[in-house]
Amino acid sequence: MPKKLIALATAGLALTLLAGCSTGPSKADQCTQFEKTVKTAAEGVQSEASKLQSDPDAAVTKLKELDEKISDGVDELSDDHLKDKGEAFESAYGDLVDDIEDIADDPQSADVSALTDSSTKVQDTGNAFQKECNS
Repeated sequence: MPKKLIALATAGLALTLLAGCSTGPSKADQCTQFEKTVKTAAEGVQSEASKLQSDPDAAVTKLKELDEKISDGVDELSDDHLKDKGEAFESAYGDLVDDIEDIADDPQSADVSALTDSSTKVQDTGNAFQKECNS
């Protein structure tokens, strides 16, 4: 009888541990999914940037949609360290979109240095997220 009880207890513990492991995606899975979201957003910036002169309002609208997708991607991160890095990236990307919108609204008074700073911040925060994924 004790052997059967031990076997049942062990099986129960194993199921509990497995359930704990399957409650959410792994850190690697989260990184992969968020990186796909970011890649899509980066491609969007490149394609929409070429439309800024011909149709600035449409380009900015599309960039804001991409910003929302990044925000949704951050919401899906459950790892606290990844979430912090993702939020920093989201903030930097939002600032970049704001700077692009400012330029689209008034190209003559464009603050190119602000755009450069925003772009650098996007790269830096993206690199910090990647570094967290590799740690």
